[in-house]
Amino acid sequence: MSEQCSLYIKVRISKENLDGFLKARPIASTLNSNWLDWWDSREMYSKTELKNIPAYHVPSNGDILQDILEDNHIIAKQAYQDGHWYLLGLQFSENYSEILPMLSWIKDLAAHTDNNDTGEAFIFDYLWGDKTVMAYIQISDKQGRLTRFNRTTEIDSDTLAEANAMFENLSNNLQ
Repeated sequence: MSEQCSLYIKVRISKENLDGFLKARPIASTLNSNWLDWWDSREMYSKTELKNIPAYHVPSNGDILQDILEDNHIIAKQAYQDGHWYLLGLQFSENYSEILPMLSWIKDLAAHTDNNDTGEAFIFDYLWGDKTVMAYIQISDKQGRLTRFNRTTEIDSDTLAEANAMFENLSNNLQ
């Protein structure tokens, strides 16, 4: 992977739970079979063994969000609509090792949802059109579960259409 992939998060979460998540300290995920299965399914140059999952080293999850929103390279936007929180990062990352803290962050976000809340988060090639999915997390039952999705064709078509429309809107508003 040599092009920047985009980050898309959509999760049903109450404002109170989102606020609690943003005030909490980032925690590292525990390396388990879900992480290892996902890592083994990734195609990358010079793949190393996955030994641990790093966390962001900042005082709060809100600091991570603020850093993303203020990073002019990422070009990010968040929104809260109809009980869903969205986070978009147009140029998020091109490197699997770099995305590990974000994936851990998303899994922690899932733990702050209510039992019936659902969502998804994925890092994919929106800008360059090669249909690559670096990571896809399904959020349900207060858990974020990495899937083995490698191509955008594996993502629900309505979900992908919504993500693409939101990124198109973000891109158009840059001009």
